[in-house]
Amino acid sequence: MTALHAYEVALQITERMLTCARAAHWDELVALEKARGDAMDDIGRCDPDPGRDLTTRARKRTILTRMIVCDEEVAALTQDWMAELRQILTSADTRQKLDRTYRSG
Repeated sequence: MTALHAYEVALQITERMLTCARAAHWDELVALEKARGDAMDDIGRCDPDPGRDLTTRARKRTILTRMIVCDEEVAALTQDWMAELRQILTSADTRQKLDRTYRSG
């Protein structure tokens, strides 16, 4: 695998992550996050010194910029999801406390 191909694979995964976040497919998003971590490891192995490779530097910059944009949107979308989860968990915790209080009386 060439370094540029490794970057492109990571971008494809990142774009799929964004699609999942937009569709609220959280389980798939989590799986893709792991796959992207593996892809980023591949980049490290294929391109240990990316600054020296002048021939593909512009394409890598474009890919990384797109990945950052996608990551920012995924982060915004997951913040909403996390807030919703916190609200659900807080509500469930409150219900459990009320149940314990009224059952013990």
